[in-house]
Amino acid sequence: MGAQRGVLHRKGAAIELAGRADFLSWWAPLMPDTEVPPEVTTVRLFSWSDESWPPRLADLGFRLSSELSYLDAPVRPGAATALPDGVTVDVVASDADADEFAAAQTAGFAEPGDSEEDLAWWAQFLAEEARGNYADPAQTFYVLRAGGVPAAVALTVVTDGVCGVYAVATRPEFRRRGYATRLLDRIRDDAYARGDERLTLQVEPDTVAERIYLAAGFEPRFRSTLYSR
Repeated sequence: MGAQRGVLHRKGAAIELAGRADFLSWWAPLMPDTEVPPEVTTVRLFSWSDESWPPRLADLGFRLSSELSYLDAPVRPGAATALPDGVTVDVVASDADADEFAAAQTAGFAEPGDSEEDLAWWAQFLAEEARGNYADPAQTFYVLRAGGVPAAVALTVVTDGVCGVYAVATRPEFRRRGYATRLLDRIRDDAYARGDERLTLQVEPDTVAERIYLAAGFEPRFRSTLYSR
């Protein structure tokens, strides 16, 4: 998580993610009696967080803002099916590839209400992230091209035999063609070849993306909730 969103570290009786942008940052208590620092505006709770935390956060002015489901799957080879004609899956190997990755990622995650300013910010931010990370040996950036056009992307971060899957996104005009599943197949193959033990990912629950991952063999393990004020 920290590799893609910021720097993760322990701070007293809490874990803190110092995000590369303010909205990516959060603070997570490790003990029931941990004091919430006054400057903290976003708190993440996990399945092991004490049950007293939600009402306590409400008393401090926090409100539930989002939820994530954490899924995992055993590592095994992907489906042994050939890619459709004109479709390739390549690993980012240059700044130009990284820029194409970021452009597809921006388009894939864009929301209908996003302003041009928002999209421009995301495009620049994601391009900087891709350029700064694709050469890291622990990370692999994948681009699926259809007819030469970057149509879908995904990336992985490997730590101690665990392959974390991130940034799975498909441009709107290329959806419903199974491209996310094709990327997952390639990721499984590469993880199997490396000798990784588990695949993990995070997704908003009850979404199309979650249904794709469940169909691909991922299983939910726990959820975390985000509270903001």
